[in-house]
Amino acid sequence: MLEKFGLLEADYIDTGKLKYVVYPYNLGRPEMALATEAAWCAQDQGNFFGYQHALFENQGQIAYDQVSLTDLAASVGLDTNAFAQCLSSRTHQADVENARQAAFNRGVNSTPTFFINNQRVTGNQPYEIFQRLIDQELVIAQ
Repeated sequence: MLEKFGLLEADYIDTGKLKYVVYPYNLGRPEMALATEAAWCAQDQGNFFGYQHALFENQGQIAYDQVSLTDLAASVGLDTNAFAQCLSSRTHQADVENARQAAFNRGVNSTPTFFINNQRVTGNQPYEIFQRLIDQELVIAQ
């Protein structure tokens, strides 16, 4: 998954052809609720993607508790004091719930789910699927 993002970044995002927007949300798995809020806390420091990549790389290897998530934040260079304060105060609890509700309203019921304009791409699809849909949308936009 991370490799595909790197290709999308190089081919479309860095060239200004694509805007990539992420709404981290929790599908209702209680053990992931705090990790989802942690991603929002990382965004507060401008390092959402670094933190998200670290979460993916370490899934199943860390506990999704305050201490482990803060340790992970340190590993990607975040200010751990600010991060821990954000997480312990549940600063983004409402944001996570709002994102979950918005995803539900759009029919999202699994991760990953992407929308290329209004075309849904569900699951870990090959890069070529994304490339074809993005290129089609770019042609339409011209």
